[in-house]
Amino acid sequence: MKRVKISRQTAERIIYITLIVGLVFFGVFKDSESAQGLIRAVKEAFSILIP
Repeated sequence: MKRVKISRQTAERIIYITLIVGLVFFGVFKDSESAQGLIRAVKEAFSILIP
């Protein structure tokens, strides 16, 4: 079986998308106001990491 190599950039983007999707689900099912703030914080943090 051939091993799939994931670059650092791809891993960062996968983590970012997973966090955003998780926070969207949190906002839909629990508390939309706090999810909105958390999504904004994650976007700002990853904008520093991902150029």
